[in-house]
Amino acid sequence: MHNPGPLLNCDNFLKQKNKFSTNLWDEVKESKRKFIEENVDPRLDPIIPREVAESWIEARNQHLDPYAKSFGVFLEANKFEKLTAKKADLIDTASNYIHNFHEILNYSNFIMVLTDENGVVLLIEGAKKEIEAFNKLNIRPSSILNEKVIGTSAHTLCIRHRKPIQFIGPYNYSVILQDNISSATPLFNDHGNVMGTLVVVQMLARKDLQNIQAHSLGWVMAMGYAIENLLELKKQNNTMTLMNGTLEATLSLIDEGIITVNENCYISHINKEGINILASNPREEIIGKHLSEFMKDDQLIIIKESIHKGRFVQEYETIFMNRGRDTQYLLNIRPIPDGQGNYNGGAVIRLSRSDKVNRMVANRGGTPARFTFEDIKGKSTSLAKSIQIAQNVARTGYNVLLIGESGTGKELFAQSIHNSYKADGPFVAVNCASLPRNLIESELFGYEGGTFTGADRNGRPGKIELANGGTLFLDEIGDMPLEIQPVLLRVLEEKRVTRLGGSRGIPVDFRVIAATNKNLSLMVKERTFREDLYFRLSIFKITIPPLRERDHDAILLAEYFIEDISKKLMSEVPKLSPASYQKIREYSWPGNIRQLQNAMVYGVNMSINGVIELSNLPDEITSNDHFRTKASTRKLTLAEIEKEAIFEAMSQTGNDASEASRILGIGRTTIYRKLKEYGVDIK
Repeated sequence: MHNPGPLLNCDNFLKQKNKFSTNLWDEVKESKRKFIEENVDPRLDPIIPREVAESWIEARNQHLDPYAKSFGVFLEANKFEKLTAKKADLIDTASNYIHNFHEILNYSNFIMVLTDENGVVLLIEGAKKEIEAFNKLNIRPSSILNEKVIGTSAHTLCIRHRKPIQFIGPYNYSVILQDNISSATPLFNDHGNVMGTLVVVQMLARKDLQNIQAHSLGWVMAMGYAIENLLELKKQNNTMTLMNGTLEATLSLIDEGIITVNENCYISHINKEGINILASNPREEIIGKHLSEFMKDDQLIIIKESIHKGRFVQEYETIFMNRGRDTQYLLNIRPIPDGQGNYNGGAVIRLSRSDKVNRMVANRGGTPARFTFEDIKGKSTSLAKSIQIAQNVARTGYNVLLIGESGTGKELFAQSIHNSYKADGPFVAVNCASLPRNLIESELFGYEGGTFTGADRNGRPGKIELANGGTLFLDEIGDMPLEIQPVLLRVLEEKRVTRLGGSRGIPVDFRVIAATNKNLSLMVKERTFREDLYFRLSIFKITIPPLRERDHDAILLAEYFIEDISKKLMSEVPKLSPASYQKIREYSWPGNIRQLQNAMVYGVNMSINGVIELSNLPDEITSNDHFRTKASTRKLTLAEIEKEAIFEAMSQTGNDASEASRILGIGRTTIYRKLKEYGVDIK
């Protein structure tokens, strides 16, 4: 069998990006939009593999429409008939082999496509509804899907580069394919020439996140190798042994338990992960044994009913003892038809770890933890002290209480601590002040199906479950209702959470980072916050200083925001006028960093001729309501009086140094020299 060599760079790139990263997905879509709509060269974008970028450019040069709603180029009927006759061995071998995986394809909502070396579709197998979706795109046997028709795709690059490749949707040139995940492998003949491709496609947009199979590339490669071998061994009548061996190899790649049982619940096949879940000893012989030896009565009843009533079971939550501890799994059952439309041929069972599913849900639908300590801007001594404490605390894994006024960056600290300790785990944020009082309990602890009217009938995990293996960030913890506090305390002490309406405790392991702008110790004395919960949360307390106590950080942050905002607007970076510079330094910033950032957004957009004047700042800043008058607390030095006078004169004259020198009665060169000493550039 021909060895195709290493994978394409784009596949390696995906692996470096932690498989199907939400950020990567969105970034590639945006890069392609810029290429199509703004003519930005994708070869300069580090997230776009070279092979993909060059294919995009070639597709555009071919005048392909990336926004076409369907494809419609087919091989003529007589030519397709000749082609299928020529490829009969390949089609028959692939079809017979794929048939062995029909239940898995159907169950997983995958499509498997066989093409020839020119991208002509020879065979499509898989889930019925997915095939119908392909038909709507005018994709069916005899469709021509080469680079001249559809542009960049997994199988077209697979043919060109003779390499296996895995694609997330946005890499496809055609926008109608950008929600798919595709894995393609070339098929080689005896002479080492490409005779076709085998592609597995998942229509991601219509699937639950837990159905994403990161091992689909390994699966299709294994199947590709098997089909090549089957063609070689067809004359020797030795295909069955190879097919069984390939099936074992394929299922062993899947990190979920896959178990096949007959109509009487005797195990006929099980993959490696399934053995790890059911057996106390990984060497234990399981094939041929009854499920009752490994499952509880309630689990067995559900499986029997599924087999004999033809009832599909999806995401039934149950617990198995795994490696000495209770582990929650999602049980999915697909009854197997007997070929005559009756469901009494057994079942395929899939066991997925709930924490893995919850982690994908949290990462995709929750709050992404993007920030690290390097993103915290400032050079003040007070801030540096808080950062140092947080960095030391981050490595311990203990609970943390962040104390600071609104807008000081408490969530920035929380995400930085999380990324220093459990960056691969979920970061789940809950704002205790924004949730309605009657919803916060179900949001935190989740609920069982049928607990209350309007609830999801299958139940729903709460934020605590979603945070398992990572961090639960409880913002505005001081606003948590008093009656819910003991329930949270019990979860923290027992490391188990019980959903509303449920009776079983679900094991959880997470770190709590709480944040507040209130005086919790005073609230404890006033009995508006539980003392035991306070001590449980405040193992480490970190105070984040307000902006007014951070020396010259206001100017440093203002300049950072101005540059960042200007880049996003793709405009010139304006400078602060001397009066604006002084105002920002002296203002008390009651809204802290959040207020400063908003003020700079306003200032950049209002600036004229590349300068942010005092009049370009929000009224709340230019009024003196929160202006720190240092003269009221101490006497000004002569140098400070001189500085104030120069800034005021420059402000009144619109930065006209000549007019300011006339008002002050000093030379213009003196004003320039003084401004330079103050670190202000008015050019």
